[in-house]
Amino acid sequence: MFYLPLFLLFHGFALGQLQSVFGLDSHGYQTVSLNTTLVKTDICSRIESDISGQVYYSSDETGRFSAGIAHALSSSNEIPLCVVEVATADDVSTSLKILGASRTPFAIQSGGRATNPGFSSTTGVHITLARLKEVRLSKDKSNVTVGLGNSWVDVYKALDGTNVGVVGGRVAGPGVGGVTLGGGYSWLTNQFGLACDTVLEYHLILPNGTAVVVDSNVPDLFFALKGGLNRFGVVTSIVFRAFPQPGTIYGGLQLFEASSAPALVEAVQRFQKDNTDPKSSVILSLYGGASDQHVLLSFHDGPGRPPSFDHFSNITAAFSSVKNQSYASFTGSIPFIPSDKRGAFQSLSTSAFTPKFLAAVANETLHYGQLAKTRAGNVTYHIEPFMDYGKYATDAAFPHHNSPLPLNVFFSWDSELDDAFWKAAMQQSINHLVQIAAEERIYNSALATYPNYAMDNYAGEQIYGLNNTARLREIQFKYDPNGIMFLAGGFSF
Repeated sequence: MFYLPLFLLFHGFALGQLQSVFGLDSHGYQTVSLNTTLVKTDICSRIESDISGQVYYSSDETGRFSAGIAHALSSSNEIPLCVVEVATADDVSTSLKILGASRTPFAIQSGGRATNPGFSSTTGVHITLARLKEVRLSKDKSNVTVGLGNSWVDVYKALDGTNVGVVGGRVAGPGVGGVTLGGGYSWLTNQFGLACDTVLEYHLILPNGTAVVVDSNVPDLFFALKGGLNRFGVVTSIVFRAFPQPGTIYGGLQLFEASSAPALVEAVQRFQKDNTDPKSSVILSLYGGASDQHVLLSFHDGPGRPPSFDHFSNITAAFSSVKNQSYASFTGSIPFIPSDKRGAFQSLSTSAFTPKFLAAVANETLHYGQLAKTRAGNVTYHIEPFMDYGKYATDAAFPHHNSPLPLNVFFSWDSELDDAFWKAAMQQSINHLVQIAAEERIYNSALATYPNYAMDNYAGEQIYGLNNTARLREIQFKYDPNGIMFLAGGFSF
């Protein structure tokens, strides 16, 4: 690799001069200082002159700059040098070549739902895939090509009325890119596995700018992109296997008072243990803080209430939107997370739910919910029961052949001054629940943490396991020997 700072040092430049222009990232690679006039005036304008898309600056009055960097959480927002709104895969290729050659930090944003700062944001060059909006159903209805500028609700609306669907995100907002490249839990996971298990092709721009089609004939990259997130280049579109999708499903949201928590956790534990209907799925969200009403999301892949939901029949809801509706209407009606808050996810995976473990989750909600009331915060513990979906697992970076059950912990708050406090509290809560789960024999190190729920303090081994992390490291070096993708944020292998 041509190492420019060392070259200049040996040719008469003083070290102090170089330090004002160049820096080394945590991976040992050189990056350009964003304080240099060269970066501000040259990198963005070079990209602008060479692509068919648009480049926007902070002075933009059309709203495209602000829209291009917007995230679901304010804590994930950063102000970049410019927003590059690519229009084609060629635009992505051109941008990567310029950014790689100049060692300029950058970010790639699909849906903007990453909760880890820097994972899809930057103070460098921000590339938004928002214009890559293709949704194309094959003539034989066997597959769907989806551009990564789409949200999942965009995809479901485009397929509405076709009687086919794809395995994808469960609520309004998340983009196709982040969900799929992190693995992709779905309302259809009990039937078909994760979203990544249903991918036929990834259309990928490698870090050097080369466009490739990644399928089963490229087994190393095909494995790496199934949970490996953004470390292998930029995916511009994905071809998914299509599945029969009823025109009408049964599902919706129910609100329950705080006092219903014991009955709800008992019901969800019995649902996870007893459910034999792969078309039925639920998520129980326990809330604490400013809001302490709990939420049950229910889904059945077809019309009419199934017997599998009877576990919840004797618990009175304060509100219910559960009804027969289209899949697009159902997913579009479920909010993600508030955009005016700071916040983070953290997670652990278990092999099952026991009464003692779920009681501990409920106690954590109560404990940290009381604390949140004193510090302008909210806490949520999302309990996600699944059947044995590991039988559909393909060879994937995120190991899920053993059907791990993710617990998604989400804390939100108002002040940046509280970031460290709440992140430490989240980790403390996770550590306590890991201890309880281990005592209940439903936790071990082979149960990987879901990448899309993991906080940025986790290392590769905690998400992918030792074997997969070593394999991912080798694949990354093979396709990105110059560390171009380290210029973007994300988990390290």
